Amino acid sequence: MTDDFTPLTQSGHWLDWLGDDPAQAVRGEIESALRQQVPTATLDWVRLTGSPEFLTGGRKRRDAPDMTLVTRAALAVPFELQVRSADRQDYLRGVFSWVTTGLDAERKDRTYLDLDVEMAWASEMLTVRIYERDAPAEHPEEPPPNQRSWWKFWHQK
Repeated sequence: MTDDFTPLTQSGHWLDWLGDDPAQAVRGEIESALRQQVPTATLDWVRLTGSPEFLTGGRKRRDAPDMTLVTRAALAVPFELQVRSADRQDYLRGVFSWVTTGLDAERKDRTYLDLDVEMAWASEMLTVRIYERDAPAEHPEEPPPNQRSWWKFWHQK
């Protein structure tokens, strides 16, 4: 099987915040999250399996009140993938989300791989996640969600 990012790349939505190659940016973030959990992880393929959900926020520009300056953006999209590590190969499905704030200042990004969840749940969480980046951390010692051991737990099954 090969990668398929068609639901994202043909969405018609503004994706400039993902760089010149949005599909490669998303693939890279997914593979990076997997490797943070299991250093030998290799992403064989990833397919986006449904329409993405997008959130975009902004404010009026002071120098041009008829224009909006984008300050935050987010996406959530269902996926399926195959991942290998040193001793196994598995199939995962879920929703990948990427939240970015500070597009007008100091950019902050966070990604999430929510396994075995439905898009409706991820859409609700996207609204929470795009604004939680502004809130002070209640538990600063707790690692971000994409650095928790969810995949290690899966890997040990």
